[in-house]
Formats: sequence, C-alpha cells, structure tokens
Amino acid sequence: MKITFLGTAGGRMVIMTQLRASGGWILEMDGERIHVDPGPGALVRANQFGINLKKLSGMVISHAHTDHYTDAEMIVESMTNGTRVKRGVVLGNEHSIYGGDDYRPSLSPFHVRLLDKLVVMKPGDKAKIGKVEVTATPTKHSEGKALGFVFRGSQSLGYTGDSEYFEGQEKHFEGCEYLVLNVLRPRETNWPKHMNTNQAAKLISKVRPKVAVLQHFGMLMIRAGEANEAKWIEETTGVKTIAAKDGMTIDFESGKSGVAARGLEKWTVKKK
Repeated sequence: MKITFLGTAGGRMVIMTQLRASGGWILEMDGERIHVDPGPGALVRANQFGINLKKLSGMVISHAHTDHYTDAEMIVESMTNGTRVKRGVVLGNEHSIYGGDDYRPSLSPFHVRLLDKLVVMKPGDKAKIGKVEVTATPTKHSEGKALGFVFRGSQSLGYTGDSEYFEGQEKHFEGCEYLVLNVLRPRETNWPKHMNTNQAAKLISKVRPKVAVLQHFGMLMIRAGEANEAKWIEETTGVKTIAAKDGMTIDFESGKSGVAARGLEKWTVKKK
C-alpha cells in the first residue's frame, strides 16, 4: 500500500497563493487506485507527479468545500479515458453529490452517467471500490454533512477529513494501521471545526496507528513549520509522525527508507 500527496494545502490563503498545492491524494491498495479529495490542481499535479489517472478505480469526496472537489469532473473524465469508457466508482457525502444548503453538486449529470457507480454516504455506511472497503466516519466541521473515511483491504488506513477533534472520534478509526489527518493549525492556535496539532496528538495517542501523516496545512501551520509540529507529535505520542510534502509518496511496505526519486521525497515504512 502507498499514498501520494498531489497537494498538502489547507485554508483559503494557502490555496489561493499555492504556497502548497491543493490536488488531494492518491491511495494505492490491493491493485486499486483511489483519488481522495481532488481539489484545485488535481489534474495538473497528477500529471506533474507521474500519476496515470486512467488507471483510477474510483474517487472519494469528503465534503462540498471547493478545496476538496473542484477538479472532480476532470478526474472522472480522465478515469473514463476521455469519456470513452463507462467505468469507475465515486463515493461522496450528501452535499458533494446532491448539493443543498449553500452547496452545489460536484458532478454534472453528464459526468455521473460516465460512472459504473455513484454512492452517497453518511457516517457508518460502507461501500466497495474494487477490493477496498470504504467506511464513512463522522466529523465536526462547518460543512454539516462532511465525512472522514476508513479504507480496508490487506491493510487499513483512516482519513479524518476536515474536522476538529471530538470525544469518541478515535472509536471510528479503531484498528487502523495508518492514519492521515487534516491538521490546519499548529499547537495552541485554534480555528473552529478544524484540527490543530494538539488535537491531532490527542487523536493519534488514542488510535495508536503505526504511522500518522499530517497534511492540509494552513498559513499559521506553515509559518510554525509543519515538520516541527510533526516532530512534536511524535515525541509526545511515541507514534511515528510524518508531515506530508507536495509530491511525497509514502510506501507502507518493507524495504529501504528515505530514498529520493525525481527530486521528490519518498518514504518506505517497514512493517513490524
């Protein structure tokens, strides 16, 4: 299993200025390739970082904020080989698929017809993308229907989505070997409905994954140094914690660690 970050931006100012890219991330597990939260630039960054989107099995959209879905239609067009082949699965929360309140659907009826399957999810729902089972988890976010996800196959990975920490959140990621967290702000700096480093440490200490990966960084997080914040979490919790970088691939398999490719940092995490 491996994940590749097409972008690690969080918050409007970082996305507007592209201090960090904003393309979401790619999960590869058990022969499936899943694009998670394809925000602005997802198509461009995938091509830049050598990701063949025609080989996607599906796409997951956590919620209807633009930094999580803007390129969704182009990802569908790529996944269907330029709309030539009906294929692929898209899972999303209610607002990202149907719209509602202040939100519009992320996919047009034309793009929906290109898919093999479209599934609207709510917390606790399960769906399959090929061999990978996806479970929707609750969040505490300003987009009221926003979700996190757990991906299970031969390995298991949790994704918080956009959320502040809430009591009992760890139960939804129980047994996850790896955890990806959207951490907007550094320690002692709060922003409603989003996670900061203190909250991330609390969740990580309760879930106890083998490795935690931080991403979705706001301006204050970047100024504080996301790698410094990750180091603090690791020292506090005893859990290996990585601050993702644009273009970084993390390979959760046995082998060498810290090798470089195409000028981009790669990590290989050894199985215990």
